[in-house]
Formats: sequence, C-alpha cells, structure tokens
Amino acid sequence: MKKKLADLSYSTAAGRWARLGPYYAMFPIPFVERIVSLFSSKGDTVIDPFCGRGTSPFIAMINGRQGVGCDNNPIAWLYSKTKTDPYPEIEAVRTRISQVREAVTRDDCQPINEFQELAFCRLVLGFVNAAKRILSWQDDQLDRTVITMLIQHLHDKKGHGLSNQLRHSRALSPDYCIRWWKTNGYEKPPEIEPDKFLTKRLHWRYAKGTPRPAGIDAPAIGLGKASSCLPKTDRPADLVITSPPYSNVTDYRADNWIRLWALGEGPELPDWNAEQKYANTELYGEMLLKSFNTTCNYTHRETVWYIRSDARLRTRNMISGIIAKILPNHRAYELPAPYVRKTQTALYGDDGPKPGEIDLLYLPPRRKRLGFTIQFEPSNFSFRN
Repeated sequence: MKKKLADLSYSTAAGRWARLGPYYAMFPIPFVERIVSLFSSKGDTVIDPFCGRGTSPFIAMINGRQGVGCDNNPIAWLYSKTKTDPYPEIEAVRTRISQVREAVTRDDCQPINEFQELAFCRLVLGFVNAAKRILSWQDDQLDRTVITMLIQHLHDKKGHGLSNQLRHSRALSPDYCIRWWKTNGYEKPPEIEPDKFLTKRLHWRYAKGTPRPAGIDAPAIGLGKASSCLPKTDRPADLVITSPPYSNVTDYRADNWIRLWALGEGPELPDWNAEQKYANTELYGEMLLKSFNTTCNYTHRETVWYIRSDARLRTRNMISGIIAKILPNHRAYELPAPYVRKTQTALYGDDGPKPGEIDLLYLPPRRKRLGFTIQFEPSNFSFRN
C-alpha cells in the first residue's frame, strides 16, 4: 500500500516552510520524499550528516519521523533550524523586527565599500548591521527566526528582495556585480523599509501556522563538522540519506559570502580559498571518513544508506571506498543520474558538459530494493573488494 505523504501545497504550513532558504545545489523535495517513504516508517529516525538547507530532516519531521541533521555552513544551519522549528508566535517575531529597526545607529547606515554602497540602501544596510550586532541567533529561537527571515530575502532580483539586482541563491563576485550595475543602469539601490518588507513576508510564511506535527520532536540539527557535531540520537537511525559536498566543485562559503557577512560569520568581501572547495584529495577523504564513521555509530545493522554523489570518479570512488569499509556486509547498488537539463552553474557561464550525479544505495543483507530502486544495478566500484 502506498504511503501517504504530508501535503506540501501552499495551503498548508508544511508547504509554506518547506522551501525556506535559497541554497545552491539543494536536494529536490520530491526526491527526499520518495526515499523517506520507501525506506522508513513513522517513528523511525532519519539522519543526514550533510543536510544543507534541511530538506531531509524537514521531510522526515512532517511525515512522522525523527529527523537528525548537521551542516558546517551557518547559513545552511539557520535554514534547517528555522524551517523545522520556527518561533511559534508571529507577534513576537514582528516585535523583534521592530526592535532591530529601533537599534539602528547612524554608523550602521554607512557603507564601508563600493559594493555595499551599490547593493543596499542606507535603511537596509543599517538594519543588517544592527541585526548582526544584537541578535543572538545561535542560542535564541526568536532571534534565529528573525535573522533567517533577513538572510532569506537579503539579496534577490530588484524588487523581490532587500538588495539591488542580484541572484537569489548564489552571491557573485563583488567586482562583477559592481561592473554589471554600472553597465546596466543600476547605480542606485532601491529604497526599502526593511522592517515593513520583512513583516509582509512574515505574514505569508506564518499564514497557515508552523510546520511541526503534534507529538513529533523538532529535528536535532548540529552546526559544525559531522564528525564532531552530528547530534546523538535517542535510538539508532533506520535511514541515512545524504549528499556530501563534491570534491573541487562548489565553495559553499564563497557562494554565500553576502549572507555570511550579514551574520557576522564572514568578511565584508569574499575570501576565495581553494580549501573550501575540498580540492585536497587527502583532506577530503579524511573528512568523509570521519563524518561517515560518526554517522555509522548512530545506526544499526539494518540501516539503509542512500547517498547522492557526484559522478566524477574523484568523488564517487572516494565515497564508495569509504562506505565499502564501513558497511562491509551491505549490498551496494548504483544508478547514474546524468544531467538532462542545464545545471545551476550554467547561469554563471559554465555551460560545458557535466558528468551528472550517481545515486548509491546500500542495503543490509535481507532488505529488498523497493519502488524505483528496483532499476538500480549492483555497484561496479572496482576497489570494493
């Protein structure tokens, strides 16, 4: 019998919170719904040690599972924590937004570089700096909800967010943005009252309530490396579903440099550091091994593992080799998932051919493949034995 999934239309609270958080290279919601439905049941625990904006723990939660996640990027952690456990009372959130506005000083409104001058009007810049100064987002649920709403709308197309014309999910180079604004007639940022702007969007988000079902605990989401910050579970996980960062592909800190600056977690201008792209193979392998070992400590012998990997051999072989050592008795299956449409990187001029991704399924000895995973083939990973 087909399992009924939670309704994610905008007529429900779950639907209005599910898509919170523009984040580069995100898990598609239907994909996570399918895996959670196939390989777990209500009351089970689902772990994602690289949870990004929190799609896996969110889908687990609204479908009656206990979600657990972790991410090393503060932006991803904020999205995950807030969408799964927002402050329950909208009036308190509105009041806190007003308090941020009242805390703005003259100095807060002064741009310190050309990018800030062209990206944000003085009212928005002042609000961002005041929020950065007074909100305790790591420890306080109310402050976390407010700052998440701010960074959600911090940059977008002109008129859709708090900024001049910018991409919504990915922050581009400041020099590129400045040149583009000057060339295309965007030398002046739009005048926006940030408290009114955010309050309007807050009402839409809260219109149907908050998403957590009665009787279900909010997912535990760790901030930091999975090897040390993955929250301990009350019971072993029944499903691990994740997609680790791909080696030498995406720099999540550079992609989010504007939002990280607004949190006080990054500099005023981006730091282009190759280490953030996991370019060093040895360090990348060490990170994966420690993260997956820690995750394995929170599972049992019958846990199903589902990993979406980059199809490039560098990432794929590293993941396959590590999992083969950690789960020697699991049966390994794979299904290539080549890109059939333009990828997100095509938006930024990278329109060359892409190898796509590959789904790796690890089943305990007596577990059957279900649903669409019947088409998976036994893994051809050459170093498995």
